[in-house]
Amino acid sequence: MLGRFLQKDAVAAITALDLPDTVKRHCVEVIWKGYTVIPGAIPAEQCASLIRDFRAFEQRNEEIFAANRNKDGHYPRIVNLHMAFPQLIDLFTKNTLHLAVSDALFGGRTSLYTSLFYETGSQQPIHRDTPVFCTRPEYLYFGNTVYLEAANDENGCLEVIEGGHLTGELDRELLATEHYGALEKVTAQDDAMWVTYQAGVVQRCDNRGLKTTRLHVQPGDTLIWHPQLPHGGSPIRDKSKTRFSLVMHTTPEGVPVYHQDAFFRPNMAYSETAGWAYRDVDGRKIVDQQGISFGHVNDYPLTAFR
Repeated sequence: MLGRFLQKDAVAAITALDLPDTVKRHCVEVIWKGYTVIPGAIPAEQCASLIRDFRAFEQRNEEIFAANRNKDGHYPRIVNLHMAFPQLIDLFTKNTLHLAVSDALFGGRTSLYTSLFYETGSQQPIHRDTPVFCTRPEYLYFGNTVYLEAANDENGCLEVIEGGHLTGELDRELLATEHYGALEKVTAQDDAMWVTYQAGVVQRCDNRGLKTTRLHVQPGDTLIWHPQLPHGGSPIRDKSKTRFSLVMHTTPEGVPVYHQDAFFRPNMAYSETAGWAYRDVDGRKIVDQQGISFGHVNDYPLTAFR
């Protein structure tokens, strides 16, 4: 049954499985805390090697990368870089303990939907991912980060509201009706609707006295967070510092992902079958994305890279 972590008896169901205690412990943390950190899931030397390989890839494609650096000489988040720089795929397919935990929570085989490659911290406001990663059935999604470098207050780290995933869902149809006037007018992307929803989530957490926690991690540590966990990126104290990491958005195999139009219309029927092709890599399915982009702005086909 998909969505084992969403069942009312999720902890009992998972602890009853024939799984190593380490896997069960990380599963229970996701259910109760909203996240778990798997220390050293990827060897630190492999992380350092990947950064060196990326720099070589960057040099081979200098014309593209030069056009996308900001004033500090860094890049915005790079979407689906794993398709052009496939060394990153090992962070998914060979991340053994991470996959064991994710499979147990999903109750099915974990697949890779999309990724975000970060050179620096994100400095994002607190938010839930679900409006833009809305699955059918709902909430069959995990956010995951593999840290290639340590993350702390100097270079920016993840901020989470522990337990914020347990505060329940807002009345999405009411929010959408107030914003649009009618559910038929809901669009797939709407920044104002996003801000309204996230403000409501944060207010609900504040009303319950929940606090924001910063997660300091080491190279190779892997994070899994619940789809409803409020999280963001802390301010960066030293903007000269890098914080290489790969964020992976995962679902069970075959589960489709929609956006705000589906999220704010939870009672509207959408197909529960993914409409995209997968690649098989090391026994895992990866959505066959056809290009990458820098900050969701500048798009490049895979053939543009050497």
